[in-house]
This record gives sequence, structure tokens and C-alpha cells, in this order.
Amino acid sequence: MTGWRKASSCNGATACVEVALLPDGGVAVRDSKNPDRPVLVVPVGAWWSFLAAAKTGQVGSYGGLVQLRRVALDSWAMWLTSGDGVRLQFDEGEIAAFLDGIHRHEFDLASLGAGAEGLSVAPGSTLAAL
Repeated sequence: MTGWRKASSCNGATACVEVALLPDGGVAVRDSKNPDRPVLVVPVGAWWSFLAAAKTGQVGSYGGLVQLRRVALDSWAMWLTSGDGVRLQFDEGEIAAFLDGIHRHEFDLASLGAGAEGLSVAPGSTLAAL
């Protein structure tokens, strides 16, 4: 797996959405303020769909399998509809920085894989275990 990345607009904050590319091309998402908690593992196809939905500003449900929804005034939750049981919680600032990073293409697969030796991103990659 490549290193964990935060959006550049996190500006060194410790509480951010972190994303990493897995060897099979899937994407892992975690909460940087809780790095030891379980991570959300997103298949590559669902990640592309999620990014496309986020870039068009679809509020409430992004990308089909990947759900990102406001659950309180200053709280968002992210999970997979496949029922893997992992649910991440982020505040308004964390989500704003994450969405900014999406718009800047910082979480596209090519950006996540930049500099990763021997890494291939194949369409249809399967869900990976960490």
C-alpha cells in the first residue's frame, strides 16, 4: 500500500480524511484522528463513481456504494452500502478539506499511485484486506 495522503487544504491538521491506494488498486480511507480504528476499503470502480459524484456536487449520497452523508449539524459519516460494518465520522472542516482535495484531483488513482513502485491499477480490482 502506498502512504496515507490528506488533502493539501488540510494544511498540516491532524484531523483529516486520509486515503491510500492498495496494491490491488482499491482505496483505503481512514480518519487521521483515529488511525488505529478500522479503515473503509473501497473497490476501485466504486471509488471512481464516488469521485465523479463528489465533483458534480451531489449532496447526500456520493457514488452509489460509497455513502457520505451529513448526520448532524457539524458531523458527516462515510460508509459502504455493502455492509462491511466500518463507519467513519468526520466534522465539517474535515469534509470540506476532503472535498476540496477531490476537486483538485488529489485522490484520483493516478495521484494516489504517483511514485509507488511496482503498483498497477487494474479496472475491476477486487476488495482488498489490509
